[in-house]
Amino acid sequence: MKAVLQLPPIPGFLLRVHDTDVMNSSQMRRGDNSAPPPESPVVVTVGGVDPSGAAGLGRDLLTASDLGAVARLVGTAWTEQSADGVRSVEARSAEAVEQAVRIALRAPVPRAVKIGMVPGPAAAAALVRGLEGYDGPVVVDPVLAASSGGALWQGPLEALRPLLGRATLVTPNAPEAAALSGQPIETLDDARAAAGALRATGIRALLIKGGHLGETADGTVTDLLVTADGERRFTRPRRPGPSPRGTGCALSTAIAVELASGRALATAIERATVWLAARIETAAQRDGAWRLS
Repeated sequence: MKAVLQLPPIPGFLLRVHDTDVMNSSQMRRGDNSAPPPESPVVVTVGGVDPSGAAGLGRDLLTASDLGAVARLVGTAWTEQSADGVRSVEARSAEAVEQAVRIALRAPVPRAVKIGMVPGPAAAAALVRGLEGYDGPVVVDPVLAASSGGALWQGPLEALRPLLGRATLVTPNAPEAAALSGQPIETLDDARAAAGALRATGIRALLIKGGHLGETADGTVTDLLVTADGERRFTRPRRPGPSPRGTGCALSTAIAVELASGRALATAIERATVWLAARIETAAQRDGAWRLS
């Protein structure tokens, strides 16, 4: 039987292929449209639709598929954006978002959830409600603006705190961590101080990504993980040239997939970081933008 796209009878949207499960890339290469094997981890990814496919839910799906996971997609907003910036954001209703999350969390229960773009306070509160009763890992990538420029979150940042407090891991880049903490971040020490301030608000673990920090003498990028147990650094070479779109979406989704596979937090981050570095190394310009391979 061929995969059929089914639109749910709700004002939001939940992409449904094989009953919301999306074939992984190995199945696609084989031309196999049978149900995925039971051992494939199932993850829910929540976010906005970027029409380029280079970021947002499109990038989430590509990442999960590449890592052999099954993805259930929940949309929070339609966006109109390009390499020149964001033109418009059409948020889904809070009721639609909440219902879509509850549907996505149906049995068999997914092993992890990744949340990306949240358009505003109503959607953030809806996600918290929709996650009630779910005890698996939740990774939140607090996307406040598009990499090409333009706000994606509309509202007071305080309204994000309940959702961030619900997360197993929060993965802001340096500008996002600075906005959320109210502290400037230019160095790794600044990132450490901001992480401490954010953990004091109830966030359990933060991975502050270092791609926006200043150049280092050895030409590397360091992401800083801060938890109740201390800190750990994840360092990779800085790729010269333009930064591909969707790297934050890809990293947080890859971490969620690794957590869904049963790996400890630090191990999941390490494996996701190695995977992303390889994809950045082979990034290429296609359709007017630098894209991950």
